[in-house]
Amino acid sequence: MKMLSDKITCLILSCSKFSDLWDGNVKLFNENWPDKDFGTFIVTDGPVDVKYPGVGIIAAGEGVEWSERLSLALKQVRTEFVFVTMDDYYLVKPVDSQRIADLVALMGKEGYDYLRLYPRPKRATREEVPGYKGVYHVDTTCNYSVNLYSGIWRRSFLEYAIREPKTAWDFEVSLSKTATEYNAKCICSYNDEYSILDVVRKGKILHRANRYFKKHPGIYSGDRPLQSWRYEAGLWIKTMFGRHSSGALHAFLKKVYLFFGGVSYINNNKEQ
Repeated sequence: MKMLSDKITCLILSCSKFSDLWDGNVKLFNENWPDKDFGTFIVTDGPVDVKYPGVGIIAAGEGVEWSERLSLALKQVRTEFVFVTMDDYYLVKPVDSQRIADLVALMGKEGYDYLRLYPRPKRATREEVPGYKGVYHVDTTCNYSVNLYSGIWRRSFLEYAIREPKTAWDFEVSLSKTATEYNAKCICSYNDEYSILDVVRKGKILHRANRYFKKHPGIYSGDRPLQSWRYEAGLWIKTMFGRHSSGALHAFLKKVYLFFGGVSYINNNKEQ
């Protein structure tokens, strides 16, 4: 029975410099979502000679900017909704397809344009959606309220967001403003429907991911260096305090985070 095949298409955004992450990403994606029945594609730049079961490759070409690669991939999407995730967001818990189908149905019925499946930033969270425990409306006037954590987008809204060639960093920075201009209806879920392991920041493996790889041999076999403890300390500060702060306190904590080497919510910043 078809559940999501005519509803969503999954795009895993990447580039050739991060192709060492693909094996583990696809392995965990297929293992933890074995009954997925929708099209899934890795979106990259240069041509690659690799094949994965159930996952295709969309190669936009060398020198094509991040947002242009996304735009090209969307031209091949025929579904109303697009599930967007990143190459280093490793799926580590089983996904309930019926739950995802219910959320997509909610988006279609109520006209929602964006559903974030990650509870950050919490300061953008507003009232709960009636009848959907743990699903909340999003205040798009908050910076990063719409971001590149794993989530479901209405294709028309995602297409609108691509105004000009941009890096992943610049694209993400612009999203909350774009959502406000579009008058997008945005929601987020705190129910852990898509549980991820964040693997890379600024091109280096995070320590938590490294511990996971040691416990689960065969997931990652690349040779990326470990991220520094200083950077991760700054990331911890941002995560623990920034999500609950506002105004002057938030600005101060952001400066502390930047001092420790932080850049953005997303993992690869301008490297992609």
